[in-house]
Amino acid sequence: MATEASGVRAVSRALDVLQAFTPERSTLTVSDLVRAVALPRTTVLRLVDTLVAERMLQHVGDGRVAVGTRLIRWGAFAAAAWTVPTATASRMAALAAETGETVSLYVRSGTTRVVVAQSPSPHSLRHVVQVGDELPLWMGAAGMVLLAAVEPHALPDELAAVAASVAAARTSAGAAAAAVPPPAPVDEEAVLARVEQARADGWSLSHGVREPGNSGMAVPVPGRDGGQPVALALGGPTSRFTDEATARFLGALQAASSDVARTGLPPALD
Repeated sequence: MATEASGVRAVSRALDVLQAFTPERSTLTVSDLVRAVALPRTTVLRLVDTLVAERMLQHVGDGRVAVGTRLIRWGAFAAAAWTVPTATASRMAALAAETGETVSLYVRSGTTRVVVAQSPSPHSLRHVVQVGDELPLWMGAAGMVLLAAVEPHALPDELAAVAASVAAARTSAGAAAAAVPPPAPVDEEAVLARVEQARADGWSLSHGVREPGNSGMAVPVPGRDGGQPVALALGGPTSRFTDEATARFLGALQAASSDVARTGLPPALD
C-alpha cells in the first residue's frame, strides 16, 4: 500500500510539473519549476529527468526545460476531443457580439470549473480567461449553475467534500510556501444558498465574487440529464452589468444556450 501511495504521489507531482508550463511560459528553468510546484530541488530534478526520458519534456539551451515532442500528439488529441462544433463556436461569437461580453462554456472538474470554449468580448475592457483555465467551482455564477445539477439531498455532503478538499489544499500550500496563492476557502452555508437560488431561478448572477469589479451570469445548457453538466456564461465589468443590461443578457443567454444544445458540445461530452 505504501508503494502504491508513493507511486500515485509521484504521478501527481509529475503532473504538477507539466502544469507549470503555459502558452506564455513554454520554457522554464529548474528554479522556476521549484517555485511553481513548491517541492525540493532534488525532487524536481528527478521528476524532470523522468519526464525528459518519456519525451514529455526536453532540455533546451541555457539549462532551461521545455515541453517535449510527445505532448504534440496529446495536445492534438485533446484539441479534437474538446473543440466545440463550428456551429456552436459561431453561436457563441454571435452572443458575444449581441451582449458585448465574453462568452464561456464551463464544465466541472473536481473542485474546479474549466473553460472548454470561449468567444471574447469585442470591448478592450473585458473579462479575460483562457480555454483550459481552472477556476474555483464554489465561486461565480457558472459554478453555482454547475453545482445546481447536484441532487438537492446530496448537495450538502458534496459541498462538505469540496470544502474539505480545498482546506487540505490550503494547508498543503501554506506548509510548502508555494508561489501560487492557495485557493479561497469555501463558505458552505453561503454557497448552498446561492446554489439553491440558481436551481430555483434556472440561472445565476454574481458581482465581484471571484474578482472585484467583475460580474458573471450563467445558465445551464439544457438536455444534459444523465450527462456531464455544462454552463454557458457571460463575464465582464460590473459597470456594464446594470439591472437593465442583465435582464437583456438573460434572454440572450437562454436563447443561445438552447441553440448550443442543438448545435452540439465537444466530443468528450457526448
